[in-house]
Amino acid sequence: MSKAQETKRLLQFKETLEQRMAELEAEAADLKTAMAAIDNMIVAEGFRTPTAPKATPQPTPQAETLPPESFEEGMSITSKDGAVLGRMNVEGKDLVFEPQSEYEFRTDIPPFQSFLVERVLANMSSTDRERAANGEMDQSEILEYEVKEEDGVLRELHVSNYGGERRLREINSSLRWTFDKMYDKIRKG
Repeated sequence: MSKAQETKRLLQFKETLEQRMAELEAEAADLKTAMAAIDNMIVAEGFRTPTAPKATPQPTPQAETLPPESFEEGMSITSKDGAVLGRMNVEGKDLVFEPQSEYEFRTDIPPFQSFLVERVLANMSSTDRERAANGEMDQSEILEYEVKEEDGVLRELHVSNYGGERRLREINSSLRWTFDKMYDKIRKG
């Protein structure tokens, strides 16, 4: 085999390797998205407070089992010990969470930014952007969120185009878990 043929063969092999690396990187990105979705499902499923069986079974709906219509009236987000941490209202495709002002929930208290904003909301928005880029959904349906704060204190979290019932439950569960953790940190000083 001549040197020119060998070089050509090596260049073709390099191109094949580069294509394979690009495929693997895309696959890794898909796996990360899937892992994030699984993490969100774990949060949604894993942080529910179990209810004790009652003598006369009376269904008492938890936030996670309510249909989306139930959210439209608004609902309180409470801590494990029953303290009201805020109120979530859903109107159409928009969700607004207003934290209880007496606790002064700061946006720099973990896990607000690292979990709720970056892992839950930013991930949902990113997934929607990818789906819109692939033509699976309209650009106008992409989840968007806005954190309204005043001197570092959260005043409102507004989510537009939250998606369907599953996402609404996931956001509700994530809000409850996040603010319960923040509440614990505020109480402990």
